[in-house]
Amino acid sequence: MDLGFLVRAELDSVWLTVPAAWPHLVRSRGCVLTIGSTAGLNASLTNPRTAHSAANGALIAVTRQLAAEGAPHGVRVNCVNPGRIDTDGSRATLLADDQMRGVVRHALPGRLGAPVDVMDAAVFLTSDEAAHITGTHHVVDGGWSAVLPGATA
Repeated sequence: MDLGFLVRAELDSVWLTVPAAWPHLVRSRGCVLTIGSTAGLNASLTNPRTAHSAANGALIAVTRQLAAEGAPHGVRVNCVNPGRIDTDGSRATLLADDQMRGVVRHALPGRLGAPVDVMDAAVFLTSDEAAHITGTHHVVDGGWSAVLPGATA
């Protein structure tokens, strides 16, 4: 696969839409929420994902830069970075049986993330309760990235 294509595919959703929406965001003092991945924060020994990691690291940087540019206009910009979330697609790939047990054991709550966990973070970050939060990236991975591999809860 062309690594440049993958990076563009992951970044274009922000790179192309935010500038188009910017005048409205400034008028409404709106907010932007980007969705990345913990791949932008941590490397993997089991999943070859150089382009995915690079794109998600860049997404965090773009989020911070947009927050800086939006601050004078009251526009907030934050990023949610999910870890392994239990979906049909991830069950067929990242959560295949040989990896599933280790992932669940390593998550501090003792379960995989669910789509609703990511949604809850997104709803909060776009709400008035998060009015003083901008330029941040929030990890939604059940504490997986907070502890050393092999740790048990």
